[in-house]
Amino acid sequence: MTPRHCHGLMTGNPSNSGFQLYPVVTEALAAAIPENLSFEQAVVLPLAISTACAGLYQKEYLNLPLPSANKAEPTGQTVLIWGGASSVGATAIQLAAASGLTVVTTASTGNHGFVKSLGADIVFDYRSSTVVQDIATALRGTKFVGIYDSIAEEKSFAALADLVETLNISIPVASVLPYDKPTATFAPKYVLAYAIIQEPNHHVGEWIWGKFVPEALANGRLQAKPDPFVVGTGLKDIQNALDIQKRGVSAKKVVVTL
Repeated sequence: MTPRHCHGLMTGNPSNSGFQLYPVVTEALAAAIPENLSFEQAVVLPLAISTACAGLYQKEYLNLPLPSANKAEPTGQTVLIWGGASSVGATAIQLAAASGLTVVTTASTGNHGFVKSLGADIVFDYRSSTVVQDIATALRGTKFVGIYDSIAEEKSFAALADLVETLNISIPVASVLPYDKPTATFAPKYVLAYAIIQEPNHHVGEWIWGKFVPEALANGRLQAKPDPFVVGTGLKDIQNALDIQKRGVSAKKVVVTL
């Protein structure tokens, strides 16, 4: 059994795309998984892993130390991951914690326990009217090295722009979608998941998929979270799954079994 990140967006080849019974993937984006992990559980990880890593570890993004599948050495650095209960956010929390960073994140109050179980140290309710001030207070005096916006919607961009202005800093910001209103101090960079196997960052993909993922899955350091929400079976149910995803889910990954 192998979790795989389909990379048709990079190659332009339909055989490398998802939504089919037998996608063809590159070895650099595949890793063995433990026998006690089902396909439904494992499938929540591949794209989230590559997307999270593209923002956390590439040199032109946050450029964090690569994660350890064993006990991480504390770096003394702090990172903010906005949207910790999302698929990418949940994976980014685990990766950043495995890199030895203090992880600050946001989630609804009902998901605070969930994100803490993944390695988040401090959690704030993104719906709170004081969330920006609360996060700013927590970050002052820390070695704050970057932001990962795993939501990348108007409200998250606005809150993070306000946070950067409040702290009066210029800091790397990675986001899962493009931002069209950059300023001198707030200019999120859109991440492309497949870039971790390309120059000059191919070492990221090699380390993550070749070493970290298989070891961390085997010893439990990397959890297949959020849990899968199986909504159908077969290609006929893909559209229904997309509709459910569009309506919104919380701390779940929409999955269709094939």
